Amino acid sequence: MLLWSPRSADAQPKTDIITLANGDHVTGEIKGLDRGRVQYSTDDIGTIYFEWDKIVSITSVNLFEVITSQGQRYVGSLAKAADRSMNVVAGAGVVTLALADVTTIRSIGKGFWGQFDGSLDLGFSYTKSSDIAQLNLNTTTIKRRPSFEGRLTGSGTLTRTAEQEDDDRGTLQLALFRYRGERLYYGANGGVETNESLGLKVRSQVGVTTGARWLNTNRAQLWTGAGISVNDEHRADSEPTQNVEAVMNMRTSYYAYDRPRTNLDFSFEYYPSLSDFGRQRLQLDTAVKREVWKDVFIAVTLFDTFDNRPPNAESAKNDVGVTLSFGWSY
Repeated sequence: MLLWSPRSADAQPKTDIITLANGDHVTGEIKGLDRGRVQYSTDDIGTIYFEWDKIVSITSVNLFEVITSQGQRYVGSLAKAADRSMNVVAGAGVVTLALADVTTIRSIGKGFWGQFDGSLDLGFSYTKSSDIAQLNLNTTTIKRRPSFEGRLTGSGTLTRTAEQEDDDRGTLQLALFRYRGERLYYGANGGVETNESLGLKVRSQVGVTTGARWLNTNRAQLWTGAGISVNDEHRADSEPTQNVEAVMNMRTSYYAYDRPRTNLDFSFEYYPSLSDFGRQRLQLDTAVKREVWKDVFIAVTLFDTFDNRPPNAESAKNDVGVTLSFGWSY
């Protein structure tokens, strides 16, 4: 905690002004706009959130990256404009944007830790009659900078039984994205995975992808991409193998911030093998989160892992799980 305390020295002065639809003016510090909400820090009432469609004007002398629903990016200070619009003031001039077209605002000067967003979900269940205990964990951490995004995700299920072997699964993935133009991106990713139900001890994987962000609004996002990956599989009862696979993926999110806040996230990945023709893998992950207290959520997550030729021929081809958990967003 002592190492984090100097962060206050990096904080920008609280001179930003937000005007709400009811005429109220609030002075503070703009932390950012994401998924339809403005995070705003004030001296008197701490950090608060405003729904973007309730704001009529926003001004600041500090530097921000502003992104529109069409993927256009601007860097500059925020100046007064007509109601429901904003002026981005940069060295090249002034650009006027309708607030409805603005989907993301990121502070250029905020401290290192302030560049991270994320969430953590944790669930546990135990049944005495079968003597089965299960722990579920899902976590996401995102770092965003102008034209760049880093995403670290992890999930795991630990199952303990009295009479049977443990049945665990887990994934840890790091993905880096670089944005080009208004919608295009390219990225690199790597990760490790284990799934005892499919006879997989460890799979390590690296790959590259490129694609487009088709939808980026204050209510929804949609990404698609394709690429190639290579992996190294260590199986339960056989020698390790190396594979080359094509990659096709889709990620979409929908969210609403009228109380209670609700998020729906869906991702799908398809891996047809190029080195073992006919083998196909699918990965589906879905999460629905609903706020029950400030930044505290109840979540239902579902995963479906499919491999038509699992590492162990005697193992199941499909592994499906549904989890109810409580989580925290930061």
